[in-house]
Amino acid sequence: MNQGSFRIGTRQFHVSCSLFGSQLRNKLKHFERQNKVIRRTPVEQEREAARQRLKLRKLNKTAYSKQHAEHILKNKYKVSDASLTASTLGPTSSSDVQFLKLAHDKRMQFTILGITGEQLRDSKLVAGDVSKFLARGQLEKAVFLARLAKSRGIVGMNKIMEHFCRKLQDGKSAIDLYIWRKKWGIPPNEFTATILLDGLAKSREPLADKQAQRVLKISMQLIDNNSMNLIEFNAALNALLNSRDQECVFQLFDARPKGLVSDAITYTTLLRSAAKISSDDLCLQRVDAIMATVPKRFLDAQLMHDYCRVWHCRSDKKLSSVAASAIFKYFELENISFESTIASGVTLPDLQYWDVRKRFKANGFVIELLLDNFVKNGNYVLAWKNYQELVVQKPHLLTPPAFEKVIRIVTAGFPNKCSSMALQVFEQLETRHKFNKASMFLVYKAFERQAGRKFTNENPSKASELVHNLFEFATKYEAHSSSKALDWRAWMFCWNVVRKANEKRILDKQTSQWIVNQYIDTILSGQMRLGNVSKEDFAGLRHVNIESVRFLGTVADMFKNSQQSVEPVEEGIERENFLYRRLLFRLKDRILEYVAILEGKTGVPESVEESLRQTAHKLKATRIPVAIKEAPESGILMRQEHSL
Repeated sequence: MNQGSFRIGTRQFHVSCSLFGSQLRNKLKHFERQNKVIRRTPVEQEREAARQRLKLRKLNKTAYSKQHAEHILKNKYKVSDASLTASTLGPTSSSDVQFLKLAHDKRMQFTILGITGEQLRDSKLVAGDVSKFLARGQLEKAVFLARLAKSRGIVGMNKIMEHFCRKLQDGKSAIDLYIWRKKWGIPPNEFTATILLDGLAKSREPLADKQAQRVLKISMQLIDNNSMNLIEFNAALNALLNSRDQECVFQLFDARPKGLVSDAITYTTLLRSAAKISSDDLCLQRVDAIMATVPKRFLDAQLMHDYCRVWHCRSDKKLSSVAASAIFKYFELENISFESTIASGVTLPDLQYWDVRKRFKANGFVIELLLDNFVKNGNYVLAWKNYQELVVQKPHLLTPPAFEKVIRIVTAGFPNKCSSMALQVFEQLETRHKFNKASMFLVYKAFERQAGRKFTNENPSKASELVHNLFEFATKYEAHSSSKALDWRAWMFCWNVVRKANEKRILDKQTSQWIVNQYIDTILSGQMRLGNVSKEDFAGLRHVNIESVRFLGTVADMFKNSQQSVEPVEEGIERENFLYRRLLFRLKDRILEYVAILEGKTGVPESVEESLRQTAHKLKATRIPVAIKEAPESGILMRQEHSL
């Protein structure tokens, strides 16, 4: 280092202060300044207050215990002990709904609804709980829960609207709910309008005029807000279709958004709406305008079916008969007999008008419409002829409803031989499809119609043949597999046929006894024991037994003697008639005792059933008197032998 030179050095000092001082030091400083000891510093007090607020928020999201809830209801809301005893708090109870309206405490509401505040934040859980309430029939709780969830209850409120439409068939309440939900802070989503409109469209009862106007107003609001899509538009048309005023349908169609392109469903709905218009002139004007604007790509078998149905629904028979001509013109039904007769002034456009080159393939719905049109215009002979041709050439077009329509056709159009024709149709139905009780009911009605004709009930041989065919049909399809006895429910129809066929008292003794034995087999099979019959069937069983009592009285009159009150002493036909008639009356009395049990009157069921069984067994084992004898009061000669 050179002399005279110096090295300069520096030393730096850093001073910092702690932002989070010790709370103990703060307490000491406070003591030094104020000469006072504190338990918590202001910072600690703020932290404790924050913890208490968080704890309180969590507590407010939980439900009371049932005991605590009852205590609050009793002391704060002055609910009587009797009301609390008669009610049960909880989600599965329906007796605590009154407390929901009374208490404004959310924790109390959570207890009654069986939820927590955290669950209200999950829309899926809310929708699930709403579905459970609806399944249990707790509609008020479901609505209250959806309202409590606010924006998280959108799906739940949609389910409630659907429940009103589908389950309760209450379209007015569903519309009210759609309007009120906005005031409750539950906005609709993209499915809400479709759920409402589709539910109203599928309602069993048509919408009232006021409800239709409200639906039209809702639809117009959606159009004005540019929020209506094609699905919602078609749903709105279908909802208005299910109303009495069909002008609303065309008002909505005329107000459709410019950017909304109609599809096949739209035009089909318009045709169905036009078919409901009562004025023929206005209807045809609407239909002509619709068919003139249908694009070729939407022209299919379904649309043409509805076009033909418009003609079918006309009140004027001349216009209604055009439907059959339209069906044969637009659908492939070769080799099926038909002579087209179109009313003057009516012209059916050719398929070339829509640039369609060939006819559409027929289906079951087309055949059903054709049969309905034949029935409406009284063309029973042509309907039966077409049916026979379809069975041979196009059996795949005959659906179960089509077979049932044919049974109705033969019943209405051929009353003197409808039973055999109905049996023929039913057998053809059985070979191709699975039949049901409705089809059998129609066959029974055909037997009943023929039995009530003078052509049948004034001719003993025809009446006996009809009864024989009836029981052959009933035994084949409604007899018990084990006992071969006829089911008691079948007697509800059989007795009606027998009563009408025997209206002139023309059935002979042998046929009458055979019918009685058939009923005795049903009694002895045990199916009419009270232990085997539900209470819902008591009314039907009572009807069956009352009809049997009437028939037994008719049969007993066939065995009257000159001295009816005195038992003949000498052996002979009169004594046999007397004893057999007395046995018929005994069975009649036993059945009446059984009917009294069904009506809830006094009696021992086991004793009555055993007595009925023994009497029925004895009557069946007793040989009918066989000598030729004319009943004095009936005036009908009883033949000695008769074979079914």
